Amino acid sequence: MIASEDALDQFFMRDPEALIGRRVEAAILDHASPRILDGHLLSAAYEAPIGPEDAEILGPEALEQAARLPELRKTPAGFVWQGRDFPAARVPLRSAESESFTVIEAGTGSVLGLVERARAFSTIHEGAIYLHLGEAYFVRTLDLEAGRALVEPFSGDYYTQAKRETETEIREELKREERLGVELCFGRVSVTEQVVGFQRRSIQTQRAMDITPLELPATSFETEAIWFCPTPEQLEGLEELPLLLGSLHAAEHTLIALLPLRAMCDRWDIGGLSTNLHAQTLQPTIFVYDGHAGGIGISERGYEVFEDWVADAVRLLEGCPCERGCPSCVQSPKCGNLNEPLRKAGALKLLGRMLASPSA
Repeated sequence: MIASEDALDQFFMRDPEALIGRRVEAAILDHASPRILDGHLLSAAYEAPIGPEDAEILGPEALEQAARLPELRKTPAGFVWQGRDFPAARVPLRSAESESFTVIEAGTGSVLGLVERARAFSTIHEGAIYLHLGEAYFVRTLDLEAGRALVEPFSGDYYTQAKRETETEIREELKREERLGVELCFGRVSVTEQVVGFQRRSIQTQRAMDITPLELPATSFETEAIWFCPTPEQLEGLEELPLLLGSLHAAEHTLIALLPLRAMCDRWDIGGLSTNLHAQTLQPTIFVYDGHAGGIGISERGYEVFEDWVADAVRLLEGCPCERGCPSCVQSPKCGNLNEPLRKAGALKLLGRMLASPSA
């Protein structure tokens, strides 16, 4: 294995046994998620009526969900398709969302890939550097009406990082337990994001070059998340701004970086938000959520292994030799705030206190 500066790679470099001796990752697929189940139900009903006998294949939730779909009609034979098109054609094979943007190389007209709408504004906005199979491309235009981005090969010495404004609204709390001295919650949230600009950074030196403003639509999606509010005791000495924001932010980044150790995913499949005062909890709060609409079970996996997850984060922060934080611990290549503010020492103090709590 040739490691990059990514936090998870460096975690394995300092603790090879965590990679070599560990069990295979927990592969996650939430068959009951409407984002997965609905397409199967509609396509199956097009072929034949769906009845109780299909629950073995489609899952026990299939009939309940079928009753909610307006394009299915209940008959004595089961739920049947009453639409006019071919529902299987709606299910994309290269994207998790039905609405996607096509990435086209301008010079040849060849299609490089599809980017889901929820990710398009942060990855293929005008001026972005888009990576495809290890090759860099410069995004010339993003046509919102045509649903396509035109790109051209790029050989410059910089990459881009989108600046986003994010809001998270708690929709439904499904689980709550006292874990590591905090009230750990799992449930459904609504995430609203708007890309407001992008920053160019040198590949060689990581120096920030400039920030370019963008005017793009906001996107919203519902997903699953875990969240918790550190107690005043755990935040003692970290209360002042910007130390509090930086400590929460760095803790959030560290948790996101290491969740793929416990759930078979990539850090790009995970989102997060940390705030010194959330409008609903009215307390400092850290959110970690599934980056795909509807949720795919990643954050729920984090809820299940929360103690081990936080312990891994503490080990990562303690083992990284940097003083103030770096890409191998608290800095993230996907941070919507361009990695500001971050306080590595504050995150280590917070997570360490959680790990040392009487309920740990």
